[in-house]
Formats: sequence, structure tokens, C-alpha cells
Amino acid sequence: AGTAKTFYALAVGLEKVYNNPNGEYRRIIVSRPNAQFDDDIGFLPGDEQEKIAPLMRPIVDNLEQLLDADENRYEDEGALSDRVSEVFQRGVIQAEAMNFIRGRSVTKTYLIIDEAQNLTPKQAKGIITRAGLGTKIILLGDPQQIDNPLLDERTNGLSYAAEKMKGSPLCY
Repeated sequence: AGTAKTFYALAVGLEKVYNNPNGEYRRIIVSRPNAQFDDDIGFLPGDEQEKIAPLMRPIVDNLEQLLDADENRYEDEGALSDRVSEVFQRGVIQAEAMNFIRGRSVTKTYLIIDEAQNLTPKQAKGIITRAGLGTKIILLGDPQQIDNPLLDERTNGLSYAAEKMKGSPLCY
């Protein structure tokens, strides 16, 4: 907990998209499982982006830190908010609901799955098999911080993926 996994994954992804002359990745997709820490907050109105916005707050928090180069941090909240919004509006970063990744073939994408310890093994497999040509999947998480009551340290998707991919030349 608190080791900046999300922060570093976003920083590397932004570096790869913005500063790679070879065009290794054309975008970053970020997704998080819909596991609630506490009681369910109920029905959320709106379109897909409005529904997943609460899940993406940690991503936005990290982007604010990465995009705020001013030494007087957060002096102009409006300008900072505009910079974060611009990254999403330009499609550099796309926030996606987990259930809409299934069935796709994702190419030339830096795909970050945050809080992957809350995935089931079936969900983890479903995401990993979506990787098309030139896609890197980053599964972030801590098996000690599982919020899904049906999972534990060994049965969660992050541990499952780590075990199944052990020794693969495709993983590091």
C-alpha cells in the first residue's frame, strides 16, 4: 500500500506515449475492477464515463501530481483540472469499464489495470487475452488489500496471472 504503483505506471505510460519517437504506444487505457471497499453506493446515473468516474478518482489524483509542474502546487486548481481533462479529451488516456474490455483486440496500447487483486481469475484471463500486437498490460495491485469478499491472497486474479505467467519470456 502506498508505494506509488499507480503513479509510476501512469508516469511510464505518459512517457511512452508522449516521448517515444517510434510511436510504440498510441494511447493508455486505464481500468479498475468495480470492487467496493464498504457498502455499495447504489445506482449511478449517466453514461459509461459518468458511472466509472468515481472509480477513476485515484487515477485523476495521480495525473494531477504528474501534470502539475508548477512549484506552487495546486495554485490554480482550474488550470490543473483543465490539463487533466485535456489528456482524456485528446484520447491520450482512456478510462474504460472492465466489462467493455472483454471481446476487444487492443493494439499498440499501454493498458493499466489498477487494483488487479480485486479481479477474479476469469476476469484476469479475459483481460490478458485482449492484448493485441504491440500492447503491454500492467496489472497493479497488492494481494494483501483485497476488497472483493469472494477472493483471497491466492484466488485473486493478480495472483492467478502472476502464477500462470511465471517464467514466460513475455512477462517481467
